Amino acid sequence: MSLNSIMNIATSGLFASQSAIRTVTQNVSNVNTPGYVRLEHNQNAREVGGRGQGVETALVTRAADRFLAAASLAASSGAGSAASRLGYLDNVQSAFGNPTSESSLFAGLNRALGAFETGVLNSGSVSARRGAIAELQSFLSQLNSVGQTVEAARADADQRVSDQVNRINTLLKDIASANGDIMRAMATGDATGIQQRQSDMIQELSTLIDIKVSQRPDGGTEVRTSNGVLLSGLVAAELHFQPSGVGASSYDRIKISFGSDPTQREFEPSIQSGALRGLLDVRDLDLGRIAYGLSELAGGIADALNAAHNQNATLPPLALARGRDTGLLASDALNFTGQTSIGVVNAAGLLVSKIDINFTTGAITVDGVAAGTTGSTIGSFTTALNAALGANGTASFVNGRLQLQSAAPVPATATPSGFVFDEPATGGSQRGNRAFAHFFGLNDLVQAGAPLNYATGLSAGDAHGFTAGSIISLQVVGPTGGIATAKNITIPPGNIGDIMNALNNPTTGVGLYGGFSLDSQGVMKWTPAAGQGDLRLEITEDVGPRGGTSHGFAALFGVSPKSRESRATGVGVNPNIVADPAKLALARPDLSTVAVGAVAVGLADSRGAQALFDATRTPLPFTDGPNGVTRQMKLMDFTSSLGGDVGRLASEAAADKETADGFKTEADARRANVEGVNLDEELVKLTSFQQAYSAAARMIRAVDEMYQTLLQAV
Repeated sequence: MSLNSIMNIATSGLFASQSAIRTVTQNVSNVNTPGYVRLEHNQNAREVGGRGQGVETALVTRAADRFLAAASLAASSGAGSAASRLGYLDNVQSAFGNPTSESSLFAGLNRALGAFETGVLNSGSVSARRGAIAELQSFLSQLNSVGQTVEAARADADQRVSDQVNRINTLLKDIASANGDIMRAMATGDATGIQQRQSDMIQELSTLIDIKVSQRPDGGTEVRTSNGVLLSGLVAAELHFQPSGVGASSYDRIKISFGSDPTQREFEPSIQSGALRGLLDVRDLDLGRIAYGLSELAGGIADALNAAHNQNATLPPLALARGRDTGLLASDALNFTGQTSIGVVNAAGLLVSKIDINFTTGAITVDGVAAGTTGSTIGSFTTALNAALGANGTASFVNGRLQLQSAAPVPATATPSGFVFDEPATGGSQRGNRAFAHFFGLNDLVQAGAPLNYATGLSAGDAHGFTAGSIISLQVVGPTGGIATAKNITIPPGNIGDIMNALNNPTTGVGLYGGFSLDSQGVMKWTPAAGQGDLRLEITEDVGPRGGTSHGFAALFGVSPKSRESRATGVGVNPNIVADPAKLALARPDLSTVAVGAVAVGLADSRGAQALFDATRTPLPFTDGPNGVTRQMKLMDFTSSLGGDVGRLASEAAADKETADGFKTEADARRANVEGVNLDEELVKLTSFQQAYSAAARMIRAVDEMYQTLLQAV
């Protein structure tokens, strides 16, 4: 063997040992770096012509275990999803308060209703009235606050979805770019640095969305969702999303496009876990359910208190009874049944005149004398009621509101007469499950800017009142956020039935996925078709308002989840009652046996206060979601059920997070045991490579001495 051959062998050993020592040094310096994967030095014996020619250094590789890495990525996704849900549900639960605390929402309801019991004992006390109003105001304000907290949480989750979509897009582009860098590095030398950087990006991506990773033949990686949708290879996909903001009628859905293809496809059903899935679930499902429950509570409280207060009376009585915007038109069918009585009462509580209305027969009598008929529409009834009032006042129906105005007193300085409303013990008036005064809101205690009850009393034959040719946009969304269908439907001329037919059309409407129906109380509901699963309907662009009212289609009928879920943010005590506590009606008139000139309302009467307190004892209809079952429950029972649901959701989220964190810790530990740096092992390698380096150096020194000896001999 020549001296040159020996020198080459020794030199190859020297270079190989240097490379190995460099690899060990890099491992040791990153022993505490999270996610660092240990580098492995690889070398092979060099052989030429069947004879050994030293050693050659192969590519440095990462000690990555793809099975343990996949388990770690999956665990990271699960932990990210659980953490997203828990943070929001904890905050919302805190807004409700501890049920045992005096500052909780539930304690506030107890105090508000208990204040009416005080009014039973002190019905003539202005102080008791002020206290009852203050307690009710405080509770409704707290209810508003909780509703706004939920709405703000949903808006924040929606914004964070946008932020995470942007981060995912950045990571996907960087992962694709790293694949190109890896290919170039492997062609010229060591690619482990770029591979580690790419691994760190993939690890971060796994906390945002569930992924699976496969190795490409060129050394790079291919990233897909768990169900196989390609996210990043040599080219990255792009996600598309726009945040909707507070109070949005619907939320944008995440779409995906690939490369130069501009087509955006549904992507949310492919998101199975990760922080992004957690945000979508908490926004659409968890917080949506809580918002719906709060709104049912707000609607139930308002309806129960208003049902009692509209039959109560004050002294002096209401000179102006201005009803709420019902969303009805004068041309709508009257659709009332049963009987009701309107009394005109003076400041002393004496009955001036009594108007008895039998909606079933259509007869109207004034002080026992026939005075016309109701007619078949809201407009004809208003005209007949105006005539029946005569010199005592006027009745009008404008922009969906029924209004009764008493006549000006003579002399002008005198206290005017006013109105009281009474229902018979049996056979009382009904439209949409509400009595006459309650339906129109002529003496409401609780008010809101939008409908709180969706029993409109409308029928399919009523003119729909919306502008023909206008467009209503809807989409049917699946449980994982995918859009089953999206339609723009032109409002046809005609009646409410014609609109429902257009909506239910299987081709141009959403009839393949569910159907709209209108029950006998005028409640419109969309029900998913059999076998379609848990679908929900969203109205992305409403039509309206209806005629001269302020209500669009979704608000009037409550067919969009968002319209129903926002009711808790707009309730409050009637401002006229807040300004004048004397208008809090705590008496209860009885017009059935009272003659004209006799006392119809007593100042010391407390039956109305008792009726307000007893509102909690009357079963009311509550539903547990847009497509849920309606149950008859007492107000306090539903409140307790809602509090239990909120607590259960938060508790489940905490348990899910604890479990997911445990899985992640275990998966990361097992991965670190295989891929991480062990200082003892690295010390052994370092010693071995240093000795090999020293041996190669001694061989080079020996060859050098041989050359020197030969040169001196010459």
